[in-house]
Amino acid sequence: MLRMASHETPIRVRFCETDMNRHVSQVSYFIYFEEARTRYIETFGISWTEGPFNMVLVRQWADYLKPAHFPDELVVLTDIISVGRSSIRMAHRVVPAGAPPGTDVMCQGESVMVLVTKDQSASVPWPSELRARLAAKADPTLAVPARA
Repeated sequence: MLRMASHETPIRVRFCETDMNRHVSQVSYFIYFEEARTRYIETFGISWTEGPFNMVLVRQWADYLKPAHFPDELVVLTDIISVGRSSIRMAHRVVPAGAPPGTDVMCQGESVMVLVTKDQSASVPWPSELRARLAAKADPTLAVPARA
């Protein structure tokens, strides 16, 4: 059963995000994941444009379970699965807006981001206070099971 997520990002499907069948295009889900993880990370006071470091996406995958269509209203449920020395692993689940808990997931996947120097030449460890705040939200049981 789906529970409340640590962060919820509303998404309205735009026509340009669909294919000829009005299904949300596979690449659009990755854009939705990006929007969700960006907004969630910002709640920790991390700026994407200022500060001594950047974050880069190093891995992402998705399972497409049910089609979404234009002009559906969706919600991306985002959680932190784990925090490493310089990485953060996040789970994403896309559900219809206003859907009750336990609603079937339309798309699910994970993203891994790595903290790097401004010039992106090397990974850097999370500042200890920030790592502690991120790790406090982490729940490994929320990992998205990959489908065979």
